[in-house]
Amino acid sequence: MALSFEAKSKNDLVTCVSDGKLNIKDILIEDELLAKNDKKLLQKSIKQAVTRSLELAQKAAEERMGEFRGMMPGLE
Repeated sequence: MALSFEAKSKNDLVTCVSDGKLNIKDILIEDELLAKNDKKLLQKSIKQAVTRSLELAQKAAEERMGEFRGMMPGLE
């Protein structure tokens, strides 16, 4: 089962979906944002959504590694 991590920009106009291998699987941009025709806002929103999605994936990976360390003697 592949893990999926979804996060939105602060303005909720961009959504990014990444996987457990830190690959970007999808970027969804609301029509409202495109209609604004504001390149800087679009760039900022994409960056926020991608960063948040990858942070979620990385945090999940770290938690998973922590579980495995607990199972193996001497790796605490």
